[in-house]
Amino acid sequence: DQAIALARLALTLHPVGHTYRSWSLGNLAIQLSTRFDHRGNAEDLDQAIALLREALALLPVGHTDRSKLLGNLANQLSTRFHHRGDAEDLDQAIALAREALALHPVGHTNRSWSLNNLALQLSTRFDHRGD
Repeated sequence: DQAIALARLALTLHPVGHTYRSWSLGNLAIQLSTRFDHRGNAEDLDQAIALLREALALLPVGHTDRSKLLGNLANQLSTRFHHRGDAEDLDQAIALAREALALHPVGHTNRSWSLNNLALQLSTRFDHRGD
């Protein structure tokens, strides 16, 4: 709880338009996601997803941090799918994982991370829908 309180405080220091706002949004999302993992409060996961969406919207295509946020958001949507079973969450997770992979061409140091992330999302879809 203290980590979340501090991340919220940091976010107040990065108002809309601040260069580091997306970073603070992403950090708070990670803290909420961690608390969700420990306590299972769905509101934490929903808020983490909303914060990641907001952070992603602040980063233009081509920004160096965009692929990381895409992957994190995909993973959180996948987690929510596992808890609620909403196919739209899984479909969005797959689309975001594909977008992150597109930012890591052959030879990129993070390509394996993006390939594994997409593979996990597709495997989940196969397990649940057979496609």
